[in-house]
Amino acid sequence: MSTAPEVVFDAFHPVHRSNPYPRYAAVREFAALYPIRPDILMATRYEECSAVFTDALWGHGYEDGINPFRPGVAPDDVPGSMVRMDPPTHTRVRGLVKRAFVPRTTEGLRGRIEGLVGTLLDAAIEAGEVDLMEAFARPLPLTIIGDLLGIPPADYPEVQKWSLEIVRGTDPDILQSPECLARRSEAMLEFEAYFAGLLALRRADPREDMLTGMAAAEDRGELTGREALGLASGLLIGGYETVSDVIGKGVVALLRNPDQIALWLADPELAGPAVDELLRYEPPVQFTHRVALAEREVAGHTFARGEGIVILTAAANRDPAVYTDPERLDITRFAGRSPAPRHLSFSEGLHYCLGAHLGRLETQLAVDTLLRRSPALRLAGEPVWRDTVAIHGLDTLPVRLRN
Repeated sequence: MSTAPEVVFDAFHPVHRSNPYPRYAAVREFAALYPIRPDILMATRYEECSAVFTDALWGHGYEDGINPFRPGVAPDDVPGSMVRMDPPTHTRVRGLVKRAFVPRTTEGLRGRIEGLVGTLLDAAIEAGEVDLMEAFARPLPLTIIGDLLGIPPADYPEVQKWSLEIVRGTDPDILQSPECLARRSEAMLEFEAYFAGLLALRRADPREDMLTGMAAAEDRGELTGREALGLASGLLIGGYETVSDVIGKGVVALLRNPDQIALWLADPELAGPAVDELLRYEPPVQFTHRVALAEREVAGHTFARGEGIVILTAAANRDPAVYTDPERLDITRFAGRSPAPRHLSFSEGLHYCLGAHLGRLETQLAVDTLLRRSPALRLAGEPVWRDTVAIHGLDTLPVRLRN
């Protein structure tokens, strides 16, 4: 494979922040595997990305000390928890919390989500013009995951600050300044200190929340070291940041495709499939990575143990070999008796998103209610995109909700 590709990958340049997809398409058309450096390639097409996701011998390698993306970094120093673990540790930790996110359990939150959506929209519609991220897209998922974990609402502003720094920290280290990397480390330590305090409180005053369960699991020896702290911060970020990004980016995509809003409003049954199309079209997580835990072959290339692959999910989701007219937003794509193949925005395999059903439910109720209650909804200015590339989302979204 050429080490000097004819197509330059520049999707992360700030000029492409609002729309990196043409740059993703360029590398996808160029090669199934795009060279980043000799020991790291990037998978750009659906078939290869899906194959890596579903192969258990593609992992993260931190515990074995073979991760080439952050060499020498200890497992506990990687943002999140389950997202950087390999079996059997990943299996053990995920098993402790997965029951809280099964569809039957998350469906029990429908009434709470509907009530919160209504309350937030009442205030936004009354105001007339708002930053939809601040007024709606962020407080909804933050409150829901905060309820589940047991985070006091008074602490949300501080939690949001730490969360944003860690989200910035998920970008490739090579793209970050020493100051950003230092802030990521500081935010992780502050987050962990905060959750350590909450876990201590739950031991003294148990409640019906996930932190109480994590404290009990620690006491039983089922969570060790910093696992509970990493698990708490990982669930918070996964349940808050990515959902708010789907809602915000989804609203922008719909406002720029008003024919799809008309379809949505005309057929309530499309609300569920429409959310999957928004996830395909504007995934919150644009890419992730895996490390070969043993020799693997992808697209004719042999990866040695310890070599890495970047999975460019956002390119795979628009692969014309899989999706008809993939650059078009089509909320009927996943509807009917012959839906399109499943998008990769929730990953696949061992690391399939634990909160996928909850995220879908929140997004569906939020966007559906917003469209139905605010028929005059329109942009009140240009959206401002956050300066992150791995977890891609909006900083501000100015809208008017009534005439």
